[in-house]
Amino acid sequence: MGWLLVLAWVSFLFWRVKRAKENAAERRASGESNSALYWIGSALALGVLALSMYMATLKPGEISGSWWLLVVALFVATLIVRRALRWRYPH
Repeated sequence: MGWLLVLAWVSFLFWRVKRAKENAAERRASGESNSALYWIGSALALGVLALSMYMATLKPGEISGSWWLLVVALFVATLIVRRALRWRYPH
């Protein structure tokens, strides 16, 4: 039974890689990957991820409300940039 789950997981990963390549080719063709908004959105998303991972290393008492406020602000900014990209480059 375990090998079946492993096979399903590996198949899912291969499928996702194929879709990611198709999406990247579509972004290159439309010129979206050259857009400054695209790179700003990617940097904001990585910033949210990095900050969340940093907060995971802290003890619960060390995490203040300002950290959560920063995470929420970066997340909202990421969503706004993604919305602007969808408006500029509709799929």
